[in-house]
Formats: sequence, structure tokens, C-alpha cells
Amino acid sequence: FGNFNCRWVGIIIDADHSDDLLLEFFLNFSKFEFALKTAGFAVGNEKKVSPNWDKFAQSIKANFDKTKSVDLLEAIEFFLMNPPGKQILIDGAMAWDESVPNNGLTEIEQVLLLIRRARNNLFHGGKFNFENLKNTERTINLLSYSIVILKACLELSPDVKYNYDNAAI
Repeated sequence: FGNFNCRWVGIIIDADHSDDLLLEFFLNFSKFEFALKTAGFAVGNEKKVSPNWDKFAQSIKANFDKTKSVDLLEAIEFFLMNPPGKQILIDGAMAWDESVPNNGLTEIEQVLLLIRRARNNLFHGGKFNFENLKNTERTINLLSYSIVILKACLELSPDVKYNYDNAAI
């Protein structure tokens, strides 16, 4: 990954953060999804398997304490106040739904869904338009706070943490 550059995914952060932060986010997210699936938080069939984020969120919600650290509290509040948008189509035109998903979800269920939105926006091209590129501070916060939250979640599931810590990458 030596010459990995964020510009290929349409994100211009700054020279001090771009490569390292984006790579750290993707590696943490990928390892987390691997750990979820290998710890039994999986859904699928003989044709495909996906991590079951919702089942995982439900398994940790009773023990999740956002006040455990100042960084974690700040990360949760940032996501809820500045949720990553979800790309939608309205009358055939692309638009953004920036609402926080509710539907009776707990706070950690909402935040883990928002982290997946941030990942999807990066991975599936949601950050390619110039308006999104202008707000680099928000992108930095979404990436770094995602890592803070995911690491806090690992501490609440020994099986997921074990598989995360023992991933090949």
C-alpha cells in the first residue's frame, strides 16, 4: 500500500491525513466485518454471506456506554449531529437523505448504521462530487470517529475482538 493515495476515491483531505487515515479506516472496517462473520454475526446462504451488523448491534446495546471515554462520547455525538448522507433517487435524480435512521433503533444501532453509510459513500463513489470534497474536516471526523466507535464496540464482544485481533491483515 506504499503509494496508496486518497485522490483515487475522490477524497482530498490533506497531506498529513489522506493516505494514513483512509487506509486505517478501510483496514479497520474490513477486519471488523471479517470478525463479525467469523464470530457468527453473519447472514446469507450458499451463494453469499454478509456480516450481520444489526444482530451485532443488538448484542452489545445493553452494555454500550458512550460515556466510557470523552473520545467515544464526542464520536457518537458527531455522528448523530452530522450523519453521513444516504444516496437516494428522487424523480430519477440523485439526492442525499441526511436523516438519522430511527425506526425504534437504539443509539448504537443508529451509529453503526451511519458508519456503514460513511463506508458505502467512500467505497461506492458517494464522495466523488465536488461539494463533498470541499468539507475535508467533516470527512476526517467521520473516518477517525468511525475507528473510535468500532474499537469501543470490539471491547464488548470477546469473540469479535478475538477474530479481529487475529485477522491476517
